[in-house]
Amino acid sequence: MRRLLPLILALIMPLGLRAQQGISKDLGFIDYLIGNNLTRDAMAWLEGSNYAPSDTLDFLKGLTLYTAGKLDLATESFLKVPTDSPYYEKSLYFGAVSNAYLGNYEKGLQLINSAGESELKQYGLAAFNLLLDDKASYELAAKNFTYQDYSLADGEKMFGKIYEDRFNSKQKSPALAGVMSAVIPGAGKWYAGRKDEAIVSFATVGIFAGLTAECWVKKGPKDWRTIVFGTLGSLFYIGNIYGSYMSVGIYNDNFRNAQNNTIVFNLHVPIRSL
Repeated sequence: MRRLLPLILALIMPLGLRAQQGISKDLGFIDYLIGNNLTRDAMAWLEGSNYAPSDTLDFLKGLTLYTAGKLDLATESFLKVPTDSPYYEKSLYFGAVSNAYLGNYEKGLQLINSAGESELKQYGLAAFNLLLDDKASYELAAKNFTYQDYSLADGEKMFGKIYEDRFNSKQKSPALAGVMSAVIPGAGKWYAGRKDEAIVSFATVGIFAGLTAECWVKKGPKDWRTIVFGTLGSLFYIGNIYGSYMSVGIYNDNFRNAQNNTIVFNLHVPIRSL
């Protein structure tokens, strides 16, 4: 046992020293792990190395969790970084993007507002105000776009396009779709971009209308076949109107969600390069 004691002490001592030395000497290795998406290894190293608490450690934990897609936990780590840290601004931006992906737009906007003045800040403000449908605040932030910074220019142009689509272009009307399908079955679904469904609706309502008319002429209005075909035809006709109304609503929701995803992605790109 006495012979093994020096070996045990030799193995334990470096770990104790590492806890006292902080994280600075391992930054290159941790950066390599995060940069190569080895997030599990990076987090295991950060958690298991007994580093002294520091703003650097909190930021790197947040960045690792962010890269791994664990955005709630990443936000918690970023919020621990103090205002006097050189990582504070980066933590604000990464925390804001994390909240954007989580749908916490108000919280993300608050974090961006705490950042120092720069075109990147105005870029972030514009993104969050678009997500929140705040037209006036978006316009105020967009006035500061220079379109000169290559990391921001494409996003600034994309935000402008989404702004035009969202605030200056007419959206498709569910009510109009319903009226169109009431006049011509399936027309409202065609208007919503669902052309296959429009053709099916037109054909189905047309077939039942034809069968009802034929039975009416040959068997009379009180014949069971006339009643059955007429009832089914009426149900399909009403369903065609309601379906057209809902189709445009779904189209508008999907279009808006696609816009929001585009905004968040373009918000992420320049901040990720930090």
